[in-house]
Amino acid sequence: MIITVILMLGVNYSREISDANIEEKARGLGMHYNDECKVLFEGDETSD
Repeated sequence: MIITVILMLGVNYSREISDANIEEKARGLGMHYNDECKVLFEGDETSD
């Protein structure tokens, strides 16, 4: 158990992911921004 703890202390957990990689993964999972979607409601003249 002590050997395992010593080995785990040497593992680097601070894995950096760029913003572009995060966005690419999120879009792959179906993320979108509200301004990218066109939704028209009948009688609603505020959504051009």
